[in-house]
Amino acid sequence: MRRRQLASSSTRYASGLSALTTDEPDPNAFAQAIAAEAATVDAGFALLFFSQSLVEADGLSRALKLHAPSLAYAGCSTAGEITPQGLEEGHIVALLLPSASFSIVSTMVENLSSSGMDRITGEVAALRRLLRGRVGHDRSKGIFALCFIDGLSHAEEAVTSAIHWGLDDIPLIGGSAGDDLKFETTRLIANGKVASDSAIIVLVATEIPFHVFKTDNFIPTDEKLVVTASDPDRRIVREFNATNAAEEYAASVGIVPQTL
Repeated sequence: MRRRQLASSSTRYASGLSALTTDEPDPNAFAQAIAAEAATVDAGFALLFFSQSLVEADGLSRALKLHAPSLAYAGCSTAGEITPQGLEEGHIVALLLPSASFSIVSTMVENLSSSGMDRITGEVAALRRLLRGRVGHDRSKGIFALCFIDGLSHAEEAVTSAIHWGLDDIPLIGGSAGDDLKFETTRLIANGKVASDSAIIVLVATEIPFHVFKTDNFIPTDEKLVVTASDPDRRIVREFNATNAAEEYAASVGIVPQTL
């Protein structure tokens, strides 16, 4: 059987941002490509998203330290990657942000399971002070925040609320780290650190216009589902309308539970 051709690409956008993607399971080769492109566009920061079925977080972190030691970065493992070619699986994606257009600061908050929300709000305040020192202000105009969080931490809502509180009116976007839908272990990486049970907060200042938007992949219906039994700490719904949750949900959308 012939192995399909490996996909690698490099795309530059009018904003100056450069996107690299590959499905080659070679973190050193990709880190070398990142280093070369970062030098070309004078990137000061990189966002990285990767499938753990392709590369391990530790291997990618070591490769970046070896080939791009001065490049600041943050990212996480995924369950699908958005590439210039569309939504893919089994890829690494790097977004390189040029220093001429973007000023970026970031921090990793570790041990979420034992962290108070005051600590997270304090981390946000420290980031805002750091950004203010670089660009002269930390007002919402021209600034947005990113958050990546361990998708298995069961802490997304609480952590996001704490971050939002610390940001005031700075817009916040982001998402949960994934692990190719295995629901076992997700990994976050930032400037040589590799961790789970963690969140990464990134503040981005830019004069390039931007607009925060969201999409919803759920289609509303007239069916009403009331949660009657749940495990909030683990984010598990056990019952809808006093009926097994899977069975009631399946009935409401017209499918059999086994297909969920």
